[in-house]
Amino acid sequence: MQKYLTFDCYFTLLDESSLYDKVAEIGEKLGVDGKSARERFVTYQEDRSNMHPYLDYDLLTRNNLINLDFKFGLEHKFEKYYVEVMEAHRNLKPYPEVIDTLEKFIALRYKLIMMSNSSWSIIPENVKALEVPFDVWTAEDVHSYKPDLHFFKPVEDHYGFNEQNHIHIAQGYMSDMEPAGAMDWPTVWVNRYHDKATGLYKPTYEVSKLDEILPILK
Repeated sequence: MQKYLTFDCYFTLLDESSLYDKVAEIGEKLGVDGKSARERFVTYQEDRSNMHPYLDYDLLTRNNLINLDFKFGLEHKFEKYYVEVMEAHRNLKPYPEVIDTLEKFIALRYKLIMMSNSSWSIIPENVKALEVPFDVWTAEDVHSYKPDLHFFKPVEDHYGFNEQNHIHIAQGYMSDMEPAGAMDWPTVWVNRYHDKATGLYKPTYEVSKLDEILPILK
């Protein structure tokens, strides 16, 4: 029986902090509070109302920078850094334990599948940083962003997931744990930052790092 592991990418496998640090750095260059710029960028990027109707992640990011210009009373200042921000997203690095753990998952004969609220202008470099083969599904492929079940259902249908052959692994509680629970998927919440669950769903397992999953799979 083929076994599958599905993953979120950002903050599960790759540390996205450097992207947000770049936005803060740009803010300081432009004479605004970098911490405030970072927080506003994150808030906009996570607000699902900014993703409906569907638009590609590239445009979402550009709109986010335009929104920062508006919020800080600037004119085409943040937006001019669009290319740098996109490049920062392509150059994210994995957490220290990730690559070795992914190799062990493969040795256990799991097929690795990435499900990411990203686009094909970014994700190839992100996957390359992980150094192991993945099947990749992005929001661009399904024209939907997690936590929308329209992202989850096509992936399940494509591979024929069931409770015996599949586990979903992610850091995002609202974006991944809750919808995966609604799909009746077994889950592992990689709670790196010791967050509190914001809903009623209880993940099947909870760990603080990816390598803590290995005893669960053996």
